[in-house]
Order: sequence, then structure tokens, then C-alpha cells
Amino acid sequence: MTNLAIIPNLIQFFGSVGQGFFSIRRNFLHLTALCALFALMFGCGPDPGERLQSGRVMALRGIEGRWVGSVMPSTPNCGGRRTGVMAVGSSTFAFDPFQSTIALNGRILEKRILKGEQVRPGGATPEASIVFDGIVVRTEQGEEAISGTLSSGRCRWSVRLHRG
Repeated sequence: MTNLAIIPNLIQFFGSVGQGFFSIRRNFLHLTALCALFALMFGCGPDPGERLQSGRVMALRGIEGRWVGSVMPSTPNCGGRRTGVMAVGSSTFAFDPFQSTIALNGRILEKRILKGEQVRPGGATPEASIVFDGIVVRTEQGEEAISGTLSSGRCRWSVRLHRG
């Protein structure tokens, strides 16, 4: 014969299990609502990673980073317009003005003035040198740019670089 005295205990046991289930379901609903709220708040604005994925280098400290821009001849018969690339460190820089034909190494003086030179021994001909003198300027848009002159022999080039 079955003892009917345990029925109230069974009802109490299953009732507490049911309350635990409803408590988990209520927490799940709160968590789902919170995730939906975050998705609405942060998902509808502009992409926060757009600046990081633009390919441009952001300034972290001073003028350090990658710079790219035009190298335009100022004197006739000195070639056409080229794109120059400069990598700037804390006190030095490397400048490739003619798309991988030569690289100048230089120093940064007083945090805003850049001076560099590359000398190639000539062997049977006199040695050839190329000199870069530049300065960091502020553009009309409020951004920094490197403006300067590149010279070698009778040729001169105007250089204008921006963060790239």
C-alpha cells in the first residue's frame, strides 16, 4: 500500500524545482533584453572600427608613423610626379621619394624639422647625393603635413606628405 503522507513532500519538492525553472527563464529574458538594448545603442551609429580599418595610420605620439604624398619636380627635365613614402620614428626617418629606387635616412631636429641625405659613391663618376629638407606644418583642415624640398644636382622636387 502506498503511503499518502509523502504527497505533500512531493508537491513541495516539485514546486521548488518549478520555481527554479521560472527564475532561470526570468534571468534569460532580462539578459536577452539587455543584449537587445546594447545592440540598439551601439549598432545604429557609424562603424567604430572604420578609422581602424581605413588603411590610414593614426597619430599616437608626435609625428611618428607612415606618411605618403606627392613628389613634384620643380625644375624642368627632372622626371614626372611620383608618390613618396616616409616612415617616421621617434628621432629618425626613412624616405622613399621615387617609388623604391632610393631611400634617404635622416634625423628629426627640434621635433618639427626633418633633414636627410643619401650619398652614392660614384666609382669612375663623381658621387651622387640627394638631400631632403622638410618641416611639419598644419594644413587648413587642421591636420599635420610634411612639406619640404628634395634636391640632387640641378634637380629640385617639391614634397608634400600626409598621414597614410
